[in-house]
Amino acid sequence: MADPVVLETTRPAPRSIGRSALLTLPLLLWALLMFSHAVDLRENAGRAAALLTCAFMVALFFLMVRTRRTYRWRRVFFVALGVLFPIGFIAQLYALRGSMSIPVERMLSGDTPFCFLAIPMLIVPAALTRTVIFPGSILPTASNPHSVATMIAVWFAATLVLGKAWCAFGCFFGGIEEGFAALPRKAKLRDLPPRLRWVPWSVLAAVVLLSAATFEPTYCMWLCPFKAVTEFPEVRSAQTAIQFAIFGMLFGGLVVVMPLLTRLRTQCTLLCPFGAFQSLFNKLTVFDVRIDRSRCTDCVACRRACPTLVLDEAAVTAGGPGISCMKCGACVDSCTKQAAVWHVKGTPIAARPETARLLFLYPAWSFATLFGGSIIAGSLAQLLRPLLH
Repeated sequence: MADPVVLETTRPAPRSIGRSALLTLPLLLWALLMFSHAVDLRENAGRAAALLTCAFMVALFFLMVRTRRTYRWRRVFFVALGVLFPIGFIAQLYALRGSMSIPVERMLSGDTPFCFLAIPMLIVPAALTRTVIFPGSILPTASNPHSVATMIAVWFAATLVLGKAWCAFGCFFGGIEEGFAALPRKAKLRDLPPRLRWVPWSVLAAVVLLSAATFEPTYCMWLCPFKAVTEFPEVRSAQTAIQFAIFGMLFGGLVVVMPLLTRLRTQCTLLCPFGAFQSLFNKLTVFDVRIDRSRCTDCVACRRACPTLVLDEAAVTAGGPGISCMKCGACVDSCTKQAAVWHVKGTPIAARPETARLLFLYPAWSFATLFGGSIIAGSLAQLLRPLLH
């Protein structure tokens, strides 16, 4: 009988500093281009915030390249985005109108900043009646720079490349719950049934149909937890009071308490219809994560690391997390057997997974720098303004 194959259990050695710097150079040039406007800013706070953000994004990419690990450094960026986004957004709302709440009159006049979570609910009414059922402006205005057209253009361009990786590299809301999930060292409640990951698909179907029937973005009006920390209808009636109470309870339960108990992104896993919608675009992207069954020992490390329940026993056996994977890299980084790997579709599973990771990271981090980086810089400017006025 042949001797059993002994699998390598050590992680790949870090790259040299010189080679890591060389691989980081394209992202450095991209970041300098994105934040080059800082040189011309007259305001010290804006200039300092842009330069700090540029250095932050480049340093994290360098660390991802050098350590050959993705999840830890991506999470640093993502949590920073989740923490800083509400600060900048709320400050902007108070500067524009003195409140987080928006009166119905201003909603009807198109002053509501457009949120990408509403995109799935716009499709059916737009296709059938050519009507945009969101109380925002189509093009940017002085009172509402976050227009429908701008946000959809950014979303569409990024989605063609990233698919559901939008949820790991662009969704500032996800950064909030991932921040809470990162706080406990150990989960107190972990064994959630994997079948719960299908609940957002039901929510997606329900809100799309209800939005088409009522001509209003149902999820945004009734179910979005993040209204509690961004913008919500002004409380003037029993209905708006109920809406505000629902937003607060869902935020407290799914974005704060459950992540603290489970160390999972529970809002993303159990409710978010946009995440389910984004999963459909994973079919269009060339990148995915696979599990090399010839190296896998079924140690369940990848399943424990996954923050969204997409890796269960059946998925591991099938060789990958499937359509709902957001490509955060947690499973790959946790696998000491190097069985969970980054992969380019159409190539053998074991064909240069590190090259596949880099090919994915360049566009993913370029988008993160452009989209999330601009949000971080804007919020940092709000914080630095009192110090550097």
